[in-house]
Amino acid sequence: MKGLPALIRLHTWQLDGKRRELADLERVEDGFHAEVRKLEDDMVVEQAYAKDSESGVFAYGGFAAGVIARRKRLAQSIAEIRVRIEAKREEVAEAYQELKRYEVTQANRLKREKLEQERLDQANLDEVSLMQYQRRADGKA
Repeated sequence: MKGLPALIRLHTWQLDGKRRELADLERVEDGFHAEVRKLEDDMVVEQAYAKDSESGVFAYGGFAAGVIARRKRLAQSIAEIRVRIEAKREEVAEAYQELKRYEVTQANRLKREKLEQERLDQANLDEVSLMQYQRRADGKA
């Protein structure tokens, strides 16, 4: 019984670590999405500048090519991080199931111990009652 609480603590600690890693990966993905939104905003600003300026028209082509390349790299990074996130989610789910298995086992053991203790307590009370009954019966006889 002493080993089970230690196993539960260990698996809880491992599960927490995996959850933190998953949260870190999700933050990275959010950062990539924020960069994509910033690129879109920059693109709108640059398009407006190119419309209003003669020199902006010539510079816009290079800017647009850079944005397209950057957007493509970000899309690849997002796809890669999503694969890693899904793998980490599976790890978290497995770790959670393992932890729950140990917790259920401990709960069942504690329940059995409690039932056994209640049975012993009831047996002791029955014995005391029987002794009191016998004393009264001996005293009346």
